[in-house]
Amino acid sequence: MTDGTSNVASLVQEQAARIFRLPFALRGPALEYSAVGAVQAYWDRLRAGRTMPARSEVDPAEISPALAQTFVAEIVAPGVARIRVAGSHLNELLGVEARGMPLSVYMTGTSRNELAQAIQQVAQGARAQLPLRSDLGVGKPALDGLLLLMPLCDRAGQPTRILGVLETHGQIGRLPRRFRLAGPVTRLTDGAERAAPSSPKRATKRPVFSVIQGGRT
Repeated sequence: MTDGTSNVASLVQEQAARIFRLPFALRGPALEYSAVGAVQAYWDRLRAGRTMPARSEVDPAEISPALAQTFVAEIVAPGVARIRVAGSHLNELLGVEARGMPLSVYMTGTSRNELAQAIQQVAQGARAQLPLRSDLGVGKPALDGLLLLMPLCDRAGQPTRILGVLETHGQIGRLPRRFRLAGPVTRLTDGAERAAPSSPKRATKRPVFSVIQGGRT
C-alpha cells in the first residue's frame, strides 16, 4: 500500500511538473535586436556630444549590416512622420514600397496615437523606443519587433528628420503586417534635448530613461 501510494504521488508530481514547465519553455530567451543597437551606437558616435547629428552626416556605408531595417523619415506635421528612405525589410512588412508612406502605416488602433506622441518627443531632441507586437492571425505568425526613433536636424538646424530602425523577429507571413505597442514607450534624454537645434550643446547630465504614458501589454 505504501509503495503504491508513493508511486501514484510521484506520477502526479511528474505530470504537474510537465504542465507547469510548458509555458516557460514556450517563452524562450529574450530577443536581441542587433540592428537597433548598431544604428543607435552609430547615431551616438555621429553626434559627438551634440543634441543630434545632421541628416547630411549620415553615411549608409557605416551601418551597412543594418540597412535593411533602417529608414529616414521627415516630420511633416506635429506627430506625423513620412518615410523618405526605407530599407528592404520595411517594404517586406507592407508588401509595397514604403517610401512616401506615413510611419503610422505600421501601427494599429490607439497605438497610432502613441506613436504620434513619440514622434513629438523626437522633434524635441529625444530618442524613443517602442516595443511592438503583430498578433497571430490567418497566415500571420506572431511577430515581435522594436522601433527606434532618433532625431536628425536639417540644413537649417531644425529637428525635422528621423533616423529610425524597425527590426522584427519571426516569419512575416501574409501581408501587410501591422503592429500594436507591446509595452510602454521608452524615452531617452541626456539633459540637452531642449537645446536650440541650430546651436547644439554638449550634454552635462547622465542619460535618464523615462516612460511616455501609454502602451498595452
